[in-house]
Parts: sequence; C-alpha cells; structure tokens
Amino acid sequence: MTTTLRPKDIALLLLASGDLLPRQRARDQQADVAGSALKARILHELVGLDAEPEELETTLEQLVESFGPPRGPTRAIAMGILEEWRAACESPEFVAWLLAQAVHEGQEPAEERRHGRKNRQAAEAPDSGAA
Repeated sequence: MTTTLRPKDIALLLLASGDLLPRQRARDQQADVAGSALKARILHELVGLDAEPEELETTLEQLVESFGPPRGPTRAIAMGILEEWRAACESPEFVAWLLAQAVHEGQEPAEERRHGRKNRQAAEAPDSGAA
C-alpha cells in the first residue's frame, strides 16, 4: 500500500473530527465516554509515536499490550482505527470528509459541541468501506 498519508495524519484528523465528543442521547453514556477516552488515548499515542505506515498494525498491537488488561476493549478500538486507516488509504473521499468534519468542529461554538450534538456524522459520512 503506497500512500503519502501517515498514521499520525489520520490520528490527528480523527481527534479533530469531533467523533470523540459525546452525543446527545436518552441513555446512560458511561460506556460511550469510556470508549471515546480509550480511542483518544490510542490516537494520541499514535501521534506521538509517528509510526511508519507499514508498521501501523504492529504499533497498534504493541499499544494494546502496553495498555494492559483488559485487552479486549483496547484491541477492538485499535482494530477499528486500523480499519479507518485502511479506508483513508483507499478512499480520498473519506479523508476529505474527515478533514471537513475537523474544520467544522473547529468553527462550531464550544457550547454547541458539548451539548447540542446529534448523530449527524453517521448520516453524512461517505461509505468508507470500513465495517
């Protein structure tokens, strides 16, 4: 897979896209918040490590091990990030969408980002091929 994208680039776009912000829901969001915090932690580590594209899978496996037990949730989120990376490498539209989301989140008032968000991203997202 030849690309000019680096895992660090996608990690930064995912962090900036607003995907990790809580959404307004009528149910307990404790699990959502914990999962988002774990994903943000993994993404921040990826930014700091600046892994080579061909080393991303190994880097993610090392992060899963270094985060310690329970490894299941960390592994699941790491594999999701790997799928997002692959989708970004195969789909310029997905990268453009992430960039647009990051720009939009940067322009949205902070209060609205925290409290008024709906699950608009899922409805607007292009088919990235990631499942």
